[in-house]
Amino acid sequence: MSSPSGLHKSKAPVSSWQRSSLFLLTGAGLLLLGMLAGFYLFFPAEALKQRITQELLTRTATEVQIHQVSLYPLLSLDADQVKIVLPQLPRPLEIEQLSLSPLWSTLLSSNPGVQLQAELMSGTLNGEILKSGLISATATGLRFDLPLQKPMVMNITGTLNQANLEAATRLDSETKTAISLQLSDVRISGLDIFKADSPGIAFGETTLEVDGQGRAMKIKTLSARGGDLDVKGDGTLLIGRTSATSRIKLELQVRPGPNADPSIASLLELAGKQGPEGFYSLKVSGTLAKPILKTGG
Repeated sequence: MSSPSGLHKSKAPVSSWQRSSLFLLTGAGLLLLGMLAGFYLFFPAEALKQRITQELLTRTATEVQIHQVSLYPLLSLDADQVKIVLPQLPRPLEIEQLSLSPLWSTLLSSNPGVQLQAELMSGTLNGEILKSGLISATATGLRFDLPLQKPMVMNITGTLNQANLEAATRLDSETKTAISLQLSDVRISGLDIFKADSPGIAFGETTLEVDGQGRAMKIKTLSARGGDLDVKGDGTLLIGRTSATSRIKLELQVRPGPNADPSIASLLELAGKQGPEGFYSLKVSGTLAKPILKTGG
């Protein structure tokens, strides 16, 4: 008995052209997968590592040491145990892990960029860098211990709880800069004015906000509280090519904290009379290489 018309339709035969196209597409896909697999398996990590370190040395005069470089899908580049040698610091800046990947939203534009993630100093750093040199970055939980030699010998420790940065690699007249820092447990030690066994000066919770255009920076807020000193102030900074040509001008209001060492209060008395709310007026001027501290008078 035959089936009712329309209930069963015979499948159209696959033409030789369709079979050939399917075979070619499958072969091309397998070839592409093989090429990608081979690229990742035989990625020239050592050659790339040497190229990166040489380019950074040539372009920025900064020595960078990288233990290992790996490439992951979607062109994510990971570097482990990165050390950056900075002339201002007696020891290299160590980055436990650094990841770089394309900023896909900019890839087809005239100003492509990369995004980065880094684990360093017990905290994290996230940022974006565009071809034009524009930088946007945030950092949280960075614990620092910085023995400095310039502009003066000192040691600064503390935690950078939150940082926001909008800046550029080249400071021309159109470049805008915005910096916001929130720090805690800040302490300065090692200055000549301290005794050898002195713990230094604790600044507690510290805030710094800076806006600028070109090389001219305006220090909108500089404050510290909860430590040996309460500080509030503002000023300007003109960035030169070196610390010797960078000029600073700060006006500060400083008073001893409630638990400050009596020697700190005695030292501040040299600044003259206390003003409103027990603050002493201080002024900082000169260059970053040789700052000059004066009483406000």
